[in-house]
Amino acid sequence: MASFSVLPFEIIENILNSECISGEDICRISCVSQAFNIVSKSNKLWEKKYEQRWPDLFPLFPSDTDWRNEYRLRFHHKVSVAQKLDILSEEYYHQDNVSNDAFFQIHAVCEDHPFAYNILIDELECIINDPNSHLNLTQKYYAKRALRFIRHKQLEVLWRKFLAQPVENISLIEGACMISQWCQPTSIHCTKDVIPQLNDIVDLVFAKVKAISPRHPVVARGLLLPSENISSSLWASSECKIVLSCINTVIFEELKYFGNREDFYCAENTFIDKVLQKKTGIPITLSIVYHYIAARLGVACLPVSFPGQFLLKWLEHTGRTDNEAYTFIDVFEKGALKSLKDLDDLVPGYDNFNSSWYEAVPPVKVFIRMCWNLVEVGRQMDGIGAIVVCLCNALELLSIINPDDMEHKLLLARVYMHLSINTSDVISLLQEISAQDPMAVGIVGYMYQSALCSLENQKTKQSVKIKVQYRGGYNKEVKYAVGMIMKHKKYGYRCVIYGWDNVCTASKDWIRQMGVSNLSNKEKQPFYHVLVNDGTNRYAAQENLKIDDSELPVQHIEVGRFFESYHGNHYLANKQKMIEYPQDFKVLKELLNITETMECK
Repeated sequence: MASFSVLPFEIIENILNSECISGEDICRISCVSQAFNIVSKSNKLWEKKYEQRWPDLFPLFPSDTDWRNEYRLRFHHKVSVAQKLDILSEEYYHQDNVSNDAFFQIHAVCEDHPFAYNILIDELECIINDPNSHLNLTQKYYAKRALRFIRHKQLEVLWRKFLAQPVENISLIEGACMISQWCQPTSIHCTKDVIPQLNDIVDLVFAKVKAISPRHPVVARGLLLPSENISSSLWASSECKIVLSCINTVIFEELKYFGNREDFYCAENTFIDKVLQKKTGIPITLSIVYHYIAARLGVACLPVSFPGQFLLKWLEHTGRTDNEAYTFIDVFEKGALKSLKDLDDLVPGYDNFNSSWYEAVPPVKVFIRMCWNLVEVGRQMDGIGAIVVCLCNALELLSIINPDDMEHKLLLARVYMHLSINTSDVISLLQEISAQDPMAVGIVGYMYQSALCSLENQKTKQSVKIKVQYRGGYNKEVKYAVGMIMKHKKYGYRCVIYGWDNVCTASKDWIRQMGVSNLSNKEKQPFYHVLVNDGTNRYAAQENLKIDDSELPVQHIEVGRFFESYHGNHYLANKQKMIEYPQDFKVLKELLNITETMECK
């Protein structure tokens, strides 16, 4: 029988190009014979392997890349990132929130590589989007937080480059997309369809104009501008009005876009991709959509940051030079055209209007207002996790867009201190505020001392050993175990146990407020720390819990902090949780009749 190795090198290489053969397989094959060793050094072969393994990274590299070396480096980065994530679990198990400093060790994995951010983001996405969604939960938990940090580092570079452009080149829609990306850092491609979707609407409006006014200059010239950045309208006022009327018809009547009044304080109203997806938003985002469409069709609409509202204005009366020359467009009211006097109704109770209210604002001020909207949204939210994410995203972005403003920096320092994170950043922020605003010395000095104390406390907390919880002792009635999925008998919520106490250890005020004295065993029974399916953490009495048999996972952001994998009717504790509750897995197996060999669903 003829040996495979005697085939021509080209044929061997073509066979090895198969997707079912990995780069690791090529390395093993290279050890078989001299012929295979020679073929395994083919740059074309390694180019194919890299493209197959990491398709999103492949287009970044130039044609003369040493693909074998790049494959080796990328594989090394994969191993290093996984190791760093495992270390995070050990070091930060005791901390509810993880400081940015924790992720610099991941940032350092390939910081000298020209595509460092892309490589790290790609690897973290691979971990998070692993098809085995119920495995490696702890690694995925820290990978999501690391991805937010790395993505923000990448976007910070892009933001600074974006803002360094001449103001006339700064695109409202591009900035809105970047805000959406910043606030959804783990959804890497969230805005990739924004421009195509907007261009589809532009085409619909163009067709409407053509049907209504075949001789309109935008139709006659077939002119659709390549971008939104125009300083003045290209058509006469009557022709611009036709375009605006067609925009209103298409957007609000045919596509059914509307202002979101019922859920105004929702973060997604500020994310341009979500506005296009749901066809609803707040005045500022709907105005950005409208502005883009009008500009592509040759009508210049200028953004106006009106108090409690956001408008566009269009120069209708070209012979005048004051604000009465403009017609204002209220996109939140389905594109209603309003005169200067009509704006009185938008701010009832004001006798003296400030003329600056009517002035067009540059794109950067639009972005700043969007960020402050998100700060207000964060204040209106329920659930500490959602509040923290929204506030931190908005305030951190404000530090880039509006670095001279001290108000948001003081608020950001307070948020960090409340969460006991980013203490070194807090100290830097306070020093900057103190230097810029001498009047703030008092509050800054107090916060500065608190930050120094917090820094010492964090060091102490990191060195604390896990306190082991043994069953038995003065209360042998602990019935359930860590990892069990339960249901509350009274309130019906589903949850997973991540800790327990022999008796209730909450404060007397909590015990009184929660009516623990009404329970049959009162506070002298085991109480369980549980992660609830609605995203909250609760403390539940043993007599109020029963085993849940629905075999559905619990949807909670912190599941991966404590558990390594999901197995249908229970979660398997991770290494740190098993150290804390060493006897619980045995109890869990007995209660749920679990065999030693467990397969994930």
